[in-house]
Amino acid sequence: MPPKGFENRFLTIYFPTAKEVEDIKDAAGKAGLHHAHFMREMIRKGMEAQKPPDIDAIHNTAELKGEVAVLRRELKDKAAYIEKLETELFTLKHNLFLQPTPAGTGQRSVELVELLQDGRVWRTDDIMLAMNIDSKNIDALKALAGQLHALQDLKLVVETSKGWRWVGDD
Repeated sequence: MPPKGFENRFLTIYFPTAKEVEDIKDAAGKAGLHHAHFMREMIRKGMEAQKPPDIDAIHNTAELKGEVAVLRRELKDKAAYIEKLETELFTLKHNLFLQPTPAGTGQRSVELVELLQDGRVWRTDDIMLAMNIDSKNIDALKALAGQLHALQDLKLVVETSKGWRWVGDD
């Protein structure tokens, strides 16, 4: 019998075999709990597992996933638009190098020079990627090639089998 004051908080459990009782006591000992506390926690966990799902949380999660998908699409679209604008800017800024033989004055891309001066060997497609220039834009590709060849004529870069390498004075 439970002590006075605990009558309404008392529960007696009978197990089918003594082995089950020993297994529970062993599991409780491994968990570092008294077997009564261990069983109480196991019963609570079992009851929690049977609780109905939180519908509001499910709706909120679905809503948030939808928002994330929309924002990702917007980000992707904006990144593509920025790349298009940067490619167009590069082409307009360096249209002198679109001519087969550049004549007149023009400005070389400071970004290109700084990129090449880092000591690495750069492939043309890696240069375009690093400068965020659309590799499908023929005019931008021609402007870049014209600049690279102009830098090569000035003996500032050399074209190797692996790409472009800076050899000029830093």
